[in-house]
Amino acid sequence: MIVDYHTHSSLCKHGEGDVEEYIRKALALGLDEIGCSEHMPMPDGFDLRHRMSLEEYYTSYAPRVSVLAEQYRGRIAVRRGLEAEFLPGADDWIEKFIEENDFDYVIGSIHFLGDLRTVKPLFHVEYAEHEIEQLHTEYFEAICASAQCRRYDIIGHCDLIKKFGVRATPKIEEACWEALKAIRAGDIAIEINTSGLRKPEHDTYPGIKVLERARELNIPLTLGSDAHKPEQVGLFFDKAVALLEKFGGGRISLFEGRQRREVRVSRFKAA
Repeated sequence: MIVDYHTHSSLCKHGEGDVEEYIRKALALGLDEIGCSEHMPMPDGFDLRHRMSLEEYYTSYAPRVSVLAEQYRGRIAVRRGLEAEFLPGADDWIEKFIEENDFDYVIGSIHFLGDLRTVKPLFHVEYAEHEIEQLHTEYFEAICASAQCRRYDIIGHCDLIKKFGVRATPKIEEACWEALKAIRAGDIAIEINTSGLRKPEHDTYPGIKVLERARELNIPLTLGSDAHKPEQVGLFFDKAVALLEKFGGGRISLFEGRQRREVRVSRFKAA
């Protein structure tokens, strides 16, 4: 079995293509499952430049994925997922939205540090060199808190912060270790996200050092391309599957109705 659980269409405002184009690409690649995981709506129009609105979720995303899942049944399993934020100040709203909707899985990702009133975005911004260590520490502390709230099935791109430059100070490593222990305690999976291989850091999220720690803790793994274009579905999955073999014992986590099971991962041959 092989899956891609992290994809975004034009509904996220910075992606391209309709959901069906991503499904067709996954089918052409021979994937067994494809997950749709748009960025969740947020309260009071927060960050609408990068996510669907509440109305778009109910009138477009949810019904569209349901129709396509039925349409492609027997050819490929289409899972309805969500990339949800972890952002203090919006906890109640996020939890209620997740509970009120039927998802096969929910990815918990950190795109902002701080809280709803004093956010520090992790995109389209630069930070001074003297801020970087604290930024890394805050990031892994947020990952830890997101795992402890037991709201998510998968932790997304769990070392994304390295986009600001890799740092390996004792303080950062301790924060990372605590985050991974919280993920293990919550029986949460982490994704091997290949989008970093398309970016200047040219590395998966997480990289080998974090995956080594994840293996020590026996943290379950799954796969996601974080595709924002149909042609990015399954991109670099040959490398991701090799990492799954090395650090996850060749087992991949699959989700349906927010229930996880592990199966043997298949080899991947790019089209």
